[in-house]
Amino acid sequence: MEQYIKANLVKLISILILLNTNATALAAQDDSNSTQIGRYLTVNNKPKSAQVDLLSQTIQVRFPQNVQTVGEAMNYILRLSGYSLVPLDRMSMSLKTTLAKPLPAIDRDFGPMSLKDGLTTLAGPAFYLVQDPLNSMVDFRVKSQYAQIYSSHQEANA
Repeated sequence: MEQYIKANLVKLISILILLNTNATALAAQDDSNSTQIGRYLTVNNKPKSAQVDLLSQTIQVRFPQNVQTVGEAMNYILRLSGYSLVPLDRMSMSLKTTLAKPLPAIDRDFGPMSLKDGLTTLAGPAFYLVQDPLNSMVDFRVKSQYAQIYSSHQEANA
């Protein structure tokens, strides 16, 4: 009986050694897409989603007192993002008007939210964001339902 137990114990130890070797080999194959940064911690060798889509990065900001207009606030949150507003000569008149408006008090303490959501919040519901990833610029266009209101308002003032 003792020999039977010893023989089965040797077989069991052999099987465990083989399983451990296979698990180690599989783990070594999987490590090509990750880097071990601690004894039990690895990270994927891929960029974060906010590094691929810069407008998806999370922002949280309290605007300083020198930021007084919506345009200054937009430029402030864009300053480290890699993006900028389109040049003034390419902006619509309605966007220029919006950017010159005072920054609402409720927006002085801003976020956390994505950069895209922050920009569209500052622009207001009448605009949609247009991204130019080639030149790293953002622009805003008036939504169609508001464009009719804006054009009839201009005609009435003319």
